[in-house]
Amino acid sequence: MSDIYTLIGRRVREERQLRGLSIEKLAELAEITPSFLGTIERGEKKLSVLSLDKLSKALQIQPNELMIAPNKKSAPAWDRKILYLLNSQPEKAKELMFKTLDCLAKNIQLSK
Repeated sequence: MSDIYTLIGRRVREERQLRGLSIEKLAELAEITPSFLGTIERGEKKLSVLSLDKLSKALQIQPNELMIAPNKKSAPAWDRKILYLLNSQPEKAKELMFKTLDCLAKNIQLSK
């Protein structure tokens, strides 16, 4: 299989795990079968542009983000996980989460 399919599979798995999704749940969100998703993650199957689009929408990222290996300049996994968590919430929850994080950060700085 071409390296691009291996890369896409690895990136899909990383993003799925980052979001705490099972193969079954991501497959459901992307409207594909779990077995097909498993073959994609292992780089065993070529996926269509339509499947790439479905997966990227289910993961709430741009399709090209699944085709680029993260580099040292990419946000660390924790940063991406926090951003995903914040972005998946309604506006009122985002505000509350931000205030909570801000308070925690200030308390951590005070205890140093």
